[in-house]
Amino acid sequence: MTKAEMKQRIEDLETKSGQAYQIIGNLLWRCGLHESEEGTRALDYFSQDGFDDDFLPWPRA
Repeated sequence: MTKAEMKQRIEDLETKSGQAYQIIGNLLWRCGLHESEEGTRALDYFSQDGFDDDFLPWPRA
């Protein structure tokens, strides 16, 4: 993979992540969970670049 292809792939994944964030936010809102602790945790997680091996399970009991 060339540098240009890698850069495009990263841009595509960032855009896809942003789309997922919007869908998750809408679904949380429709379920009345958008202002809950777990809803906030999910939106915070998907708004950041990092990966957390311990994010799941969601919601946490």
